[in-house]
Amino acid sequence: MSVLTAQMAVLFGCMLFITPDSGQLYAPQEDHAANPSYEGYHTVIGCREGFLAAGTGGRIDHFSVSGKLTGSEEFTGEVFNGLLLHDRDILAAGEHGSILVFTDQGGWRKMESGTREHIHSLTRFKDRIIAGADGGQLVLGDMNQAFKMINLPVKGNIVSVSAGAAACFGVTDEGEIIRSGDGIHWDILDFNRMYSAYYGTCRFTRVLATDTRVAVAGVRQDGSPVLFFSHLGGVWTERPLSFTDERGHTGFLTGTPNDIFYDAKSDQFFLACSRGEMLLLPSCTQCNELMVVSPYDLKGMAGSENTLAIAGGNFLIKTIDIR
Repeated sequence: MSVLTAQMAVLFGCMLFITPDSGQLYAPQEDHAANPSYEGYHTVIGCREGFLAAGTGGRIDHFSVSGKLTGSEEFTGEVFNGLLLHDRDILAAGEHGSILVFTDQGGWRKMESGTREHIHSLTRFKDRIIAGADGGQLVLGDMNQAFKMINLPVKGNIVSVSAGAAACFGVTDEGEIIRSGDGIHWDILDFNRMYSAYYGTCRFTRVLATDTRVAVAGVRQDGSPVLFFSHLGGVWTERPLSFTDERGHTGFLTGTPNDIFYDAKSDQFFLACSRGEMLLLPSCTQCNELMVVSPYDLKGMAGSENTLAIAGGNFLIKTIDIR
């Protein structure tokens, strides 16, 4: 094993070069004004002693729990939308069906995904890796055999997948919710057809499955954000997104939800949204709080012990103590 690979193995593939501590907020000054909602980090996960963030420019960067950049690697031509820690391996997936895997035995290598559609999200369910992609495609694999692709008869793109203890869920940008108990056979709920009279027509952006609840976020036709909860994935209830801000003023969330995080210790959900907004949703439905984290869109969140890492546009990383 080379010195570089050995260093990477220590951080699970997160280190290429070491940089000086740069403080809690790391936002390089590249000009992303041409497409500010696209350029930057698209995803973040917890990784041993810190966090991994990935996005445009093929960047995969490692940060300490305090948000300091400790290592970086670039893969020319890649755009990463999803990261997944799978035992001692790390997977990065993104546009044109690209999947890279890092093992501490041999560094990064490219894997055949079975699709050329854009992959948006990764999850692990019953020791199976599941990726959601455009065109109603799901990519399945277990790292021991080649990935295979299955097509679901949905109208939209599968923009997010998430697994709980008993079931795996996904959502599309045409308002559909998919559910599986084994990762192979999937039920499809046309949420808009069933609930449009109650909640209006929605397109979904994110799903998060916990051990007890499933949360689905998105926007209505007029662009207003929505969040729905369910216990088993059958009956869905809307959570009000009114809030009290840091100065005690009340209002309603207007940003698009891009990610959902759940802190089990405090029984609190977090929504990462466009325009740098983050909404905190405790068990009390009247106690939501809004935080403006940055001027850039927030794209991903990940937790590690008592720290929440937030990643977003312009390669923003910020860590927050959630004790």
